[in-house]
Amino acid sequence: MKFFIYNAAGLTVPVEAEPGIPFKFRCSEEDCGKVVVIEGVIRNTSEEEFSRLVNAVVDANPSFTRIREIAEKTWVFDGKVNGEDVTLPAESFDEFAKRFLEEVLVLQ
Repeated sequence: MKFFIYNAAGLTVPVEAEPGIPFKFRCSEEDCGKVVVIEGVIRNTSEEEFSRLVNAVVDANPSFTRIREIAEKTWVFDGKVNGEDVTLPAESFDEFAKRFLEEVLVLQ
């Protein structure tokens, strides 16, 4: 599956991972503007934990305010970003696409 991990080194980083299976991803400076090394696991979570993580991310970086709109509050990333232990909100590409299309259709 493909996921977005939000606020990984201040970025939204797309990764390919299977839920529950450890993975490692490296984004080059050319692609991300800086080197970002992500290693860990995408896992299911409760809506409460997801909401708590989203609020923490938005408090730390207000440019992520839009992630409060995520309807499917089911995924988090547990692991390391550039060697720092983190737990961050994540969203599958399918869920993102559905949310994006719903927003576009509502605006029209």
